[in-house]
Amino acid sequence: MVNGKRGQVFLAGFAMVSMAGVLLYAQQGYTRDNGWPQYPVDMTFEMGTGIAVGADGVVYTISRDIDHWAAHPLAMTRYRGKGTIARWDKEGRFLGTFADAQEFIGPHSMYVDPEGFVWVADREGHQIVKLTPEGEEVMELGEYGVYGDDEHHFNGPTGVAFLPNGNIVVSDGYWNSRLVWFDAGGNYLKQVGELGNGPGQLGAAHAVALGPDGNLYVANVCGTNLHVYVTKPGQIAPARHQPIPNCQSRFDVFTQDGEYVGPWDAIPEPGLPLSIATYGDRLYAGVTGSRRGRQDIIVVDAETHQIVDRLNEANVYVHQMAMAPDGDIYIASVYPEHGGELRGIEGPSFVRWERSSE
Repeated sequence: MVNGKRGQVFLAGFAMVSMAGVLLYAQQGYTRDNGWPQYPVDMTFEMGTGIAVGADGVVYTISRDIDHWAAHPLAMTRYRGKGTIARWDKEGRFLGTFADAQEFIGPHSMYVDPEGFVWVADREGHQIVKLTPEGEEVMELGEYGVYGDDEHHFNGPTGVAFLPNGNIVVSDGYWNSRLVWFDAGGNYLKQVGELGNGPGQLGAAHAVALGPDGNLYVANVCGTNLHVYVTKPGQIAPARHQPIPNCQSRFDVFTQDGEYVGPWDAIPEPGLPLSIATYGDRLYAGVTGSRRGRQDIIVVDAETHQIVDRLNEANVYVHQMAMAPDGDIYIASVYPEHGGELRGIEGPSFVRWERSSE
C-alpha cells in the first residue's frame, strides 16, 4: 500500500466579451476569478476538456466544439466531433487559436512537457499528438480514427505522463484498461493492466501522472461501457458491457516500470477520481465534492502523504487541472449541465483559481 491533420499558430484580433468587473470570492487559500477567460464574442464550443500551462505562463485550453456522436447515421458529417486549442494569458486575454490544422475528434486532455512541447490526448481520434510550441505536429501515436488494443492502436486514450528517462506512459483508458509505454521516439515498449478491480487491474484509466516520489498515479474509474454514444458498434468489448463486480473507483500507484504498488491510501474514498497532477512536492487530485454536481481538489504532500489543502467545489467536474508558475490553478470541466450550469462560453468550462498571496 502507498500511504497516505495538423499546423500553425493563428493570432486573431476578435472582440472580447465585455465584463462588468472581475468578481472574486475567497476559498481555501484561493480566489476564483469569475472574469477568466475573456471569450471572443464569436467563440462557440460545447465544453472544456483539457488545460495546460507553459513555463511562460501562457494557458492552453482544448474544447469539444462539437461533441462526437459515432452512433448517429450522420456521424462523419454533422455529428462528427471537433476540437480546438486556444491560448490565453494570465488576465484571460485571448491570444489566438493554436494548431488549427489539427483535426481533433474528441479531445480529452492536454499537456506541456518539460521541453515545452504540447501534447493532446484525442479520445475519439484514438491518438496522442505531440506539437511544437509553434503548433506544428512532431509525432502521432495511434492511428487516426481507428481503435484497437495492440502496439499501434488505442481505444479511447485519456492521458500522458512523462518519465525522467524520456519515455512516456499513455493511459489507454476509456475502452481499454491499460497503461502503455513508449520511448521518446514513439516506439512501443510494453503495457500493463487489464480489465478488473483486483491488484494492478483497471476499469477506465481516466488520468495518469508522475508523482514527486517517482511513482505513477492513475485515476481508476469503475466504468466499463462509458459514453456508448461516442463509440461504434463492436468498439466496446463484450466483457465491458457488464459492471465490474464489487468495484470501487480509486487512485492506483505503479512504479515507472509498471509494477503495481497498491491503491493510494491518502485518498481512500475519492468518489469519482477524474484527474491527478503533480506540481512541486505535492499531488493534486480531482475528486467528488461535498455537494452534488461539484468536485473538489485535494492537495497531498508527496513525502508524508497527508492532505495539506482542499479546494472545495472547484468546478462541476475537475476533468483536468493545471498549475501556473505563480501557483494559480486552472481547471477544465466537462458536462457543466450536470451541475446546473450552461455549456459553452456562458458556463464554467474553464476557470481560474488565483493563489492567495498570504
